[in-house]
Amino acid sequence: MDVEVYYSGQRGGTMPYAALPAFRLFCKQNGFQLKWDSTNKRVDLDSGLKGKVCVLFTGISSGGTAYEWEVLGNVQKFLSDSGMEVVLSQNNPTLAKNTDVAIRFSLKEMRALEKTRLIFFQSEDEKRQDLVKCLRTEMQQSGIPCLYKVIKNQKQPSIVHIQLQLPLYTDVSKRKIYAEKIALHLASGVLEYFQNGLHIQPMAFLPPNILKLFYSTMLFTSDEESQQRADEKPLAEEQITIQESDQPSVEASDSKSEENSESNSEREELLILAEEELLEHVVTIHPIEEVPEQVELRTAAEVYFDYTLIHSESVEKPYLLIGTLQVKNTGNVELKNPIVCLRVSPVDSIKMGGQVLPPKLVETMAVQGTSGLKGWRYLEDDWFAQAMERGEYWIAPIQPVTIAPESTESFQNFQISFMKQEAGKGIVVEGVVLCNDQTVHFSANNRIAVSF
Repeated sequence: MDVEVYYSGQRGGTMPYAALPAFRLFCKQNGFQLKWDSTNKRVDLDSGLKGKVCVLFTGISSGGTAYEWEVLGNVQKFLSDSGMEVVLSQNNPTLAKNTDVAIRFSLKEMRALEKTRLIFFQSEDEKRQDLVKCLRTEMQQSGIPCLYKVIKNQKQPSIVHIQLQLPLYTDVSKRKIYAEKIALHLASGVLEYFQNGLHIQPMAFLPPNILKLFYSTMLFTSDEESQQRADEKPLAEEQITIQESDQPSVEASDSKSEENSESNSEREELLILAEEELLEHVVTIHPIEEVPEQVELRTAAEVYFDYTLIHSESVEKPYLLIGTLQVKNTGNVELKNPIVCLRVSPVDSIKMGGQVLPPKLVETMAVQGTSGLKGWRYLEDDWFAQAMERGEYWIAPIQPVTIAPESTESFQNFQISFMKQEAGKGIVVEGVVLCNDQTVHFSANNRIAVSF
């Protein structure tokens, strides 16, 4: 007896009834949803994401931008094919209450911004940490630098907000490339979140036509190979037959041996003369040079803080933290022009100091070295206002810096001062380093945390 098999309501074929237990285990292992109709002897399969709901929001600006709708529209297409329900909305936060995933994507164009970047606005909601982690992991693969900002007391903690920040006059072709990358990796991050949370295989996300194409390709390949072997076999037998028919019989060979003896002698003499002639024109053959083995390029670094905390017994005097951020190149590719981002919290309680110069003062106050000006500078002229807004200090070397493999570069003696905090609160400093035109970035292995 055969069993009818349907996938997402479409008939896929039949299978033996005896294979039903093994088939159920296979579907369970890979995450497919299976329903067995014993009355009609029918199996109904569905995607492992059927019943899951994802809501995608545009920015909070009126109507959203066309760019935001374009990106989220592509994400919707990607995720809809996986079997889940995807809702695209302008600004209706109530939709996020009973959904599995809620993501807001917005665009911000900035006149003073030099490089494109993605900002993750994170809430302290632990329920969304796994989703944020998956999205961050995937979005980092897009090649667009990713930065993170924790927002306390967020009004909509269930919504993960990702913002693309572009320089004001970014070329249209680059905008299109960013849109494609963001849509692809954003959808992949959502799928990875469900894969990890539901412990199912990505195979269970594929639509029926892709599954059919995948398996039919494997089967057709196998059939073609078998047919090819079957076709080659008679041909080989035919060749053997022809070769056997070309061989003279033993009797015929004996009868003609005497006739061929003289011709064989003549052939041998001709061969000897030919060999002697070839020896006069010997060509020296040089050994082929070995091609060096290709080494896989690997970009990697270890980033960590060294710091000293100095404090006075006087309540009126601030604590002083003197730190150094070490960047060791552990890969086999040079790291060029590192840019340091120090994220501090709480923003209003911390003052940044040390030998870091505002851009306008570099020419007059930077240290003059043998190869020119050297030291560190803030990346933006309005660095203080940006730090108060984002809690981030962006710092770059004044002179070009290249970190060779196995070498270390240090951002030395930055100073952070702060007053004693209330009991239960503390000061946190985190670090990120971006290199090679901000195409790669490395988070510090440790962070500075002072608790009270």
